[in-house]
Amino acid sequence: MDATREHEGCGARLRGIAMAIDSFVWFGLLFVGVYVVAALTGQLEVANGSVDASLQGAPGLAAVGVWLALGIAYHALFEWRTGRTVGKALVRIRVVSEDGTTPSIGASLARNVLRLVDWLPVFYVVGLATMALSTNSRRLGDRLAGTTVVRT
Repeated sequence: MDATREHEGCGARLRGIAMAIDSFVWFGLLFVGVYVVAALTGQLEVANGSVDASLQGAPGLAAVGVWLALGIAYHALFEWRTGRTVGKALVRIRVVSEDGTTPSIGASLARNVLRLVDWLPVFYVVGLATMALSTNSRRLGDRLAGTTVVRT
């Protein structure tokens, strides 16, 4: 069964809106990454009811790594379990495998690791270009994972 025959395909506009919504989750995950690394390295300062973390060098790089891992995990786990992130659910789209089923954890992880390449050089240029060159608006991660995004 071909997922695009059963469901209406989804283009860049709805996917962009979903990603904008999910960016709020990513922003929250940035704070988690920074504060976890700051706490582990002893660079978390709590004074007068406020919390501050000023990371530089290796701890700052570690915080970025934790943030990216959390962001990829957020997308991969939600898409594996439900086919949707919060943003996708709100705009009524979902990720499906080529056979129309919810993607496997491996496929979901692959498509979301490639999200980092799709973002290059800035603002999803690679992702938008690969979607424009695809008949089903599939970005590079979708092509590798055998997935597509459809309206529900």
